Amino acid sequence: MKAQTLPREEIAEDFLSVISENGTGGYQVSLPPALSIYTEELERLLVKVFAGRPLRAENLELARQMSINWCLSKCREAGIKLEEEWLPPAGG
Repeated sequence: MKAQTLPREEIAEDFLSVISENGTGGYQVSLPPALSIYTEELERLLVKVFAGRPLRAENLELARQMSINWCLSKCREAGIKLEEEWLPPAGG
């Protein structure tokens, strides 16, 4: 069976949801299942880079871009195929 792939637009939308504002002035990280074991690693990196900086739109965008780059790197490092990771579960 051939693996299904998502259009680039859908993958891009999912990437944008990797990080968001948590409502208390911080960042909420939402990684896909195969990367979720690395959530704390990304959270520590975000804290290190953005500590003491206000949560403004431009900082959120920088944090989002950094998180996307981190996800791409972690997928390569762990041998995870990006398109497969963002596919919806079978039957879902």
